This record gives sequence, structure tokens and C-alpha cells, in this order.
Amino acid sequence: MDTNFVNIYKLIESKPQNAAIFTEKDFEVYRAVKNKILQTIAIHFGVSPKHLYLTDPTFFSRLTSAAAQTKHDEYWHKHVDKQTYKSFHYTSLLYLSTFGEDFTAGRFIFADKELNKSIAIEPKLGRVSAFTSGSENEHFVERVSTGTRYAITVSFTCDPKHAISDPKMGHK
Repeated sequence: MDTNFVNIYKLIESKPQNAAIFTEKDFEVYRAVKNKILQTIAIHFGVSPKHLYLTDPTFFSRLTSAAAQTKHDEYWHKHVDKQTYKSFHYTSLLYLSTFGEDFTAGRFIFADKELNKSIAIEPKLGRVSAFTSGSENEHFVERVSTGTRYAITVSFTCDPKHAISDPKMGHK
């Protein structure tokens, strides 16, 4: 398993005893946060919440200055989420650490081809960024120089065929 990205579904599936890592309260908090993000995306992008579904992967990321172990650990390359994850329509990131305090570099960068410039988001504990997952939002993360950058990626689809359930105690 990658050390930088943890898919909680796969973690629980791989060994049922891993479910003990999380409590029911943890899952309640996750559902509440996920629902707030879903509502925010619905309002901001003018989409009915009934047409937004959680999709996979949903994962925690832990980014450091350590050398990449796999190609998927190389988060600093420009990419488009929809090309990487076909089910994504909306991507959100909830930051669990703060730029300049917990880590240096590691900003989230939108590479705007039309304007020929970049737009940087500085992660801050509790900050959420959300965007459409298509080619209009090509992006990358600066390589972290020091410290550890934590975030959770929560993504949504408009296609019910790609919907997943919220994680539950002991099973998917």
C-alpha cells in the first residue's frame, strides 16, 4: 500500500481488524463533513444535491519531502482528475494541516493555460477547496520541502453507476 495515500475502503477491506482504527464517531464526523462539502458543491456549481454521489477513490494524503516510492506518489506532476479517475465530476480537498506552519511548499497549484498563469491555494487546517474535475482545472501540488501536509480528498460523480456508500464499521 502506498504510504502517501490511504484509501480507507481498501484499508478496511484488506484486513477487517483495520476497522478498529476508526470508531463509529469517526464515521459520523466523516459523513457530516462529506455532506457539508456536497451541499457546498451543489450550491456553488448549481447542481441538485440529489444528483451528486460520493465516488471513489476517497483518500487521505500524507505528503512529505521523502522520495516517491511509486509513480502514484509523484503528486507534483500536472494532471486532470477526470483523466486519472473517470468517475470524478467534482473534486474537493479538506486540508488537515497548514502551509507555513506544518510544512513548507506543498501549495495546490491550478495551471491556467488560457491565462498563461498559475493560481496557488495555500492549504490551511479546515480549509476546503472544490472544483470541477475536467481539463479546465489542470493542477499539481508543489513538492513539500519540510514537514508533513495532510488532506482528505472527497470526490463526487453525477453518475449513479459510479456512486459508493459511505464507509462503515467493519465492511465496505
